[in-house]
Amino acid sequence: MTINLAGQEFRIASDSSVEHMRSLEAEVNRRVREMQALCPDQSTSRCALLAMLSMTDENVKLRAEYAEVDRKISELRTLRGGETRAAAPVKRPFERKKPVGV
Repeated sequence: MTINLAGQEFRIASDSSVEHMRSLEAEVNRRVREMQALCPDQSTSRCALLAMLSMTDENVKLRAEYAEVDRKISELRTLRGGETRAAAPVKRPFERKKPVGV
């Protein structure tokens, strides 16, 4: 499929649905426009990089929060008298099986 990011077209292959890819496209473009509004004297490519930095910062913080929640869940599973109970693993929604192909 072809997506448009910050005015540039990219032909990509992905295991994700078209709807999902379109939502990512919309979110990236929204973030770039947000940066352009905050930094009107900057080029589109610089605004795209600033948007990427902002999104990466959010991602890193969310992963840290998720790791902490995962740690607490694991701790709670072993609280019952020190016994370790067999339990289903915690789902990790931020981990990908395959990266989105370019």
